[in-house]
Amino acid sequence: MTEEREIEKQLIFGNDITSIFIKINKLPHDIIIIIKEYIPKKIFIFTNRDNYNLYHSLLKPYVSNIENYIRNIVKFDYSFIFQKVLRENFLKWMEIKNYRYKDMIFVDYFHFIFNYCIENESSNCRKCILDFLQEHGLNKNLYKKKLIKYIKWKN
Repeated sequence: MTEEREIEKQLIFGNDITSIFIKINKLPHDIIIIIKEYIPKKIFIFTNRDNYNLYHSLLKPYVSNIENYIRNIVKFDYSFIFQKVLRENFLKWMEIKNYRYKDMIFVDYFHFIFNYCIENESSNCRKCILDFLQEHGLNKNLYKKKLIKYIKWKN
């Protein structure tokens, strides 16, 4: 059981075990189909875009801290994954009010994510947000509104 868990961690965090899939792809097609039947679907999530779209829902039980997962997506500028997460969670993010981060209070979690994209220079994720806002006809001029309160203790 622990060995399987260790393999899952290595696959999710992108270690050298993904080279196994490269070696498997060199085999004849009939053998590949048989091998894939025995590999759990959750392992295929990060192999390519099609598999991510198919098996994305299987990932949720394995993400223990969703906020850290989202921050890592933004930090490493994984725009494809971020776009999927944004579409799924936009309404939830808008409902989380007065989100605190460092010495700031954001109007909602969505505006925190937008600011986090700027802070980490994640231009692709930021572009996904702007495209999403434009697609849904929402306010795209986020920089004109004051949506952050700065909190600093003074002695």
